[in-house]
Amino acid sequence: MPARRIALMALAVLILLLGGGIGAGVWKGGWQPAPKLALDLEGGTQIILQTQSRDGAEVDSTAMEQARQIISQRVNAMGVSETEISVQGGTNIVIDVPGTLDHETSEAIRQTASMSFRPVLGVVAPEGTAEAQPSDGGAASDAGGVDGEEASSAPADPSSLQFDGLVSGDTEQAPPEAPAEGELQYPAWSMEWMTPEIQTELMAADCTDPSSQQETVSATPADEPVVACDPEGTQKFLLGPEVVAGSSISSSSVAADVNPTGQSTGFYVVNMSFKEDAAQAFSDMTNALYNGEGASPAFGIVLDGMVISAPQVQEPSPGGEASISGDFSQDQASQLSDQLRFGALPLEFEVASEQQISATLGTDQLRMGLIAGLIGLALVVAYAFVQYRTLAIVTTTSLMVMGMLTYGTLTVLSNIPDIGYRLSLAGVVGMIVAVAFTADSFIVYFERVRDEIRDGRGIVGAVDHGWDRAKRTILASDSVNLIAAVVLYLLSTGGVRGFAFVLGVTTLLDLLVVFLFTHPILQVLVRRRFFGKGHPWSGLDPAMLGRKVPAYAGRGRVRTLDERGETEEEGSRETLAERKARLRREAAPQDEAPAAASSDDGRTDPMDDDSEETSR
Repeated sequence: MPARRIALMALAVLILLLGGGIGAGVWKGGWQPAPKLALDLEGGTQIILQTQSRDGAEVDSTAMEQARQIISQRVNAMGVSETEISVQGGTNIVIDVPGTLDHETSEAIRQTASMSFRPVLGVVAPEGTAEAQPSDGGAASDAGGVDGEEASSAPADPSSLQFDGLVSGDTEQAPPEAPAEGELQYPAWSMEWMTPEIQTELMAADCTDPSSQQETVSATPADEPVVACDPEGTQKFLLGPEVVAGSSISSSSVAADVNPTGQSTGFYVVNMSFKEDAAQAFSDMTNALYNGEGASPAFGIVLDGMVISAPQVQEPSPGGEASISGDFSQDQASQLSDQLRFGALPLEFEVASEQQISATLGTDQLRMGLIAGLIGLALVVAYAFVQYRTLAIVTTTSLMVMGMLTYGTLTVLSNIPDIGYRLSLAGVVGMIVAVAFTADSFIVYFERVRDEIRDGRGIVGAVDHGWDRAKRTILASDSVNLIAAVVLYLLSTGGVRGFAFVLGVTTLLDLLVVFLFTHPILQVLVRRRFFGKGHPWSGLDPAMLGRKVPAYAGRGRVRTLDERGETEEEGSRETLAERKARLRREAAPQDEAPAAASSDDGRTDPMDDDSEETSR
């Protein structure tokens, strides 16, 4: 099968896959049949938060990503759907919220994230039970059960959630001193905090929706117990007052877990250390929990109102250094370590800009953008018909194929949750500019073909040889466009990134259309009589392109001087027979020159006569 047919079939399959995928998604997957619109076209609120650390330290990319995830959890907990939150420029978080942003959600977005370490007083199933029973001081199992109550199906962390001190402690050491006057009425891990009021709150809380308690936990003072949920909604925790704040963590890292013989277990541990002013408080808590002085041997790590981990103390940690172990994969350990590091570097958010965009304005902008695109497309098509006549059908059809691929690609990217692309006004501008780039590729190709025809090559051969020259130019041009789009996307923010993204996508699609449609379809057309014989309206007529066409027209007919576009003087040029005779004379040896001259003067080769007659 010729390569041109394979290319056209591949393009047809690609279009069918795009169309079929979108159709199936709309029918079964709840997809939209068109690209989703961005904030500037649909209307809503855009907030740009500028972040900085409290201690003036440099904000790294990991902390920014953690901040983005926390803000995303907050916004989702408020019930705001289709919100886009992204990190741009290294220190900016851009939040795009469709519709009007209420005051409560706006305040939640601006709030600084907080982390705390609290002792676990009890754990129950997420939906609660008839009555709450406190733990009996060390009877909690690895799965997190409480005095005969059945724990939920999954723990807050992988495996047994073990906690080991990196610095071994003396288990015979004296119990920690009583809290100083004015700090806490009871130790944070004391069962005295299990009052009827807090037990009632524990039973009433519904952790099947983890976000239901998130705001309550964040608003609870540090010196009071609280009921919190794990992010998966599998457990409900009763936690004592805060012992150590997350900002007291000095470092956190991931390491391979090893058994007592020094061999790797295949799992990973999270190592952490506390600042000097908090190391003693953390040591007091782990020592008390290890010695059974608390309601349970576990403590909870609370980040932004949710218990992200609840390890059990296996050894006290008098030096303020410890490790959290369990059946952690590397990704799970890295995620927990990043969360702990973020607690060590709390960020403050300052609103750099906030703007409201109405849906009416967005609709007007979209309509005007589409009108501008149609005008540009019409001008390109009109120019193509004037310049290339019927050959402009290839240009028009290629633009239609380009439009279908662009529409399908953006629709798929818009409906994939992990990508969630939204078409902005800047993206519409990118599509308009893409029309010019696509037309430029066609012009480069067609002009190369016409140059080959002017040089005397046949039309079919001109298409193939012209493509060999044109594709290098097209690849170089599109490569420059693609590099510019990538650099612009990486270095820009806001709507400019939308322009860069669409420009990059359409540049790749332009290559796809030129290689899989424009060149193969032109190869097919020139094998038809209308284009292959150079009809005056085909756009490939040698005479119109300025080439001196042969005098012989086929079937015994000789073109007239008018048909050949020549004057009488031009028609008396050297014939083919005369040129052959001249070349023989020039190639003959010097000693044979007289004989050759005599032969030329005395007689003429019959083949030359025939050739001369034919040429005329």
